[in-house]
Amino acid sequence: MFTSLLNQERLRIFGYIRALVPNNSDAEDVYQHVCLTLWNKFSEFDQERDFFSWACGIAFFTVCNFRRSVQRDRHFYSQELIETMSMERMQHLGNHNIRLELLRDCFDRLGSDDQELLLQATFEKQSIKEFAEKAGKTVQTLYNRLSALRRELAQCIMRKLKNEGQS
Repeated sequence: MFTSLLNQERLRIFGYIRALVPNNSDAEDVYQHVCLTLWNKFSEFDQERDFFSWACGIAFFTVCNFRRSVQRDRHFYSQELIETMSMERMQHLGNHNIRLELLRDCFDRLGSDDQELLLQATFEKQSIKEFAEKAGKTVQTLYNRLSALRRELAQCIMRKLKNEGQS
């Protein structure tokens, strides 16, 4: 049960930690500590609660402890900023599944050529140059179209979030 829950939320938990810890290597160390703490405290987890929220609570305190241990580093955020960023990141990541659904909906509204271009650019191992040659387009044309499509998808998601009263 624990590994299933952690696997399902690992990217969001790491994203939460990464928003609070400026250095990627430090964020990875904190994430490892969080995973160990989650494992050790899993018997205390209330199955009726949201695992992600519980994990982020533990991550928050782990980040605070980490921060105290490296407080001499002038590149670290203040406690107040950490708390503010923590709350904002929790809200943002809480909308993750909603945003994925909205992305799917917005993606489905695109034409098949645009969908294919996005899929090729995102998931295939083929380079844009190779794809451009097959499509008979210039590389710059495809990059311009990709940029426009990504903007269009982001705007579509934001519009739908606004309509649903979320951000």
